[in-house]
Amino acid sequence: MLYCEKCGVYLSGSMNRCPLCQEKVAGQPEEDAYLPLPGTARPYGLTVRLAALLTVAALTVCAAVNYCFPEGGWWFLFVAAGLASVWLLTGIAFWKRRNPMKAIAWLLAAVPALVLAWDWRTGFIGWSINFVLPCFIPCMQLAAAGAARVLRLRPADYLFCLGICILAGFLPLIPLFCGALWMIYPSVVCAGISAISLSALLLFRGSALKAEIIRRGHL
Repeated sequence: MLYCEKCGVYLSGSMNRCPLCQEKVAGQPEEDAYLPLPGTARPYGLTVRLAALLTVAALTVCAAVNYCFPEGGWWFLFVAAGLASVWLLTGIAFWKRRNPMKAIAWLLAAVPALVLAWDWRTGFIGWSINFVLPCFIPCMQLAAAGAARVLRLRPADYLFCLGICILAGFLPLIPLFCGALWMIYPSVVCAGISAISLSALLLFRGSALKAEIIRRGHL
């Protein structure tokens, strides 16, 4: 350690002169006590670039084939929209990867919107409201409950999101009661699962859920 004989103090670092009296110091400088900062390189940068390159290559090939054989219409646009949807959902999941509950909430909003848009654009056969959404929403409920269990989250960190997922399970009842479904079983099962989940949530976590709703309402 460095030492200033005039001031009688020990100095850390690798300076040549005392900062108090500007006299030369004696002794050997210490090694840097601070750990080096980690690099700023993104670990997933190469994977993202490769995926982007493959996406561009696939779109280019599809566009070239569609241009050479245009008899079936511009199906290339559907390929582009499908890849864009995959990138959007993957980006949401990756963007919110540090907070699984927020990722689930975002996906719960984005996936139904995309599915309904695809169903409408393809003539609205009804596969979105008959099958996809009634099966997707219980999966999100299970994902929220599983993430809370595995990550050992506090009730304040998952109850609100879990409650939203459970309430979303009753949305398939709207087209069911309006007579817009030609396959009612998935929607009935989804609503039944949501009713049981809501009952369990209120019975076992009702007080914590109420406190969380009040807390968020004051934000």
